[in-house]
Amino acid sequence: MKHSLGIIEVVGNVNALTCADRMIKSAYIEIASIKRIGTGMVSIIVRGDLASVQHAIEVGQETAAEYGELIAARVIPRPYEGLEKLTDSAEGGEQ
Repeated sequence: MKHSLGIIEVVGNVNALTCADRMIKSAYIEIASIKRIGTGMVSIIVRGDLASVQHAIEVGQETAAEYGELIAARVIPRPYEGLEKLTDSAEGGEQ
């Protein structure tokens, strides 16, 4: 079964961890990665079925707005197979 990816970028590590905590508690998702991407921004990537990922991203957006700053958020349904390898640090996606 194909899964979906959700990506949210926020400012601050505390904000990111709070978002990740609320996202994983709110939906049947798994956190694929949490990465510092520079200048205080942190990217959280989650995966799961489309409805769960959409809900988790909505919760993440609300949490980021409540506790800090939201930069961007996207849901990618049925992503290209090679896309996930680019985001996986074990596969060389980390720079």
